[in-house]
Amino acid sequence: MKKIFVLSVIAVMVASVSFAQSAKELAKQQMELNDINRKLLNAKPVKEAKKEAKRLAKDGWMVPAGEKGIAQQLTQSLLYGEELMMDEAGAPTKRFIMHTAMATSGSYNTGYAASRTNAMVEVAAILKTEIAAAMQIKLDNDQSSGLTAVTVDKFNERAKAIVDQCLTNAMPVVRMYRRMPNGNFEVQARFAFDKKEIAARLKRNMAAQLEEEGDKLNDIVDEVLKSKL
Repeated sequence: MKKIFVLSVIAVMVASVSFAQSAKELAKQQMELNDINRKLLNAKPVKEAKKEAKRLAKDGWMVPAGEKGIAQQLTQSLLYGEELMMDEAGAPTKRFIMHTAMATSGSYNTGYAASRTNAMVEVAAILKTEIAAAMQIKLDNDQSSGLTAVTVDKFNERAKAIVDQCLTNAMPVVRMYRRMPNGNFEVQARFAFDKKEIAARLKRNMAAQLEEEGDKLNDIVDEVLKSKL
């Protein structure tokens, strides 16, 4: 009984340390994002964005009340797309996954919510496909790792659920709509997904399975986010 109690205490201590590390990591990432947002907040529209904004306006696109103009939103989108971070090897790579989604609804708010959901579902589908492909390549090329087809299938099933949990922070970068002849709202929205946050969440949530399978697969997450998205 004493041994069981000691093991329970150790488990609680490990979990507490892991939670503290996660909270500290998330707080650091949020500070970085706040700095990026402040830097891009008042960015002046660039020529390319102005030209594109004119074309969109001609096609009937407009911004919701209180939102920045299309040209400024497009400029911020370009800057988000150019924001870099260092990967695990110390090489520069794009920090954000930029994804545009559309939806049509009877109101702007409902259409915007649907477009956000669509963006998360579409990016999640891409991530799941690329992670599964990377796992298969690892199985094919590294027979000495101890991986088996059953292990890969188990990993991929777990990864699918984890990816869905890790794409909750879709930052809206561009929001616009136009009215359809039938009165509905066609909403177009572009979102930025922070690769650093996604990678941290994926690795943290996969940690138990990675340890159980006895194989260091964190590099798969880094490789997919760096070269595929």
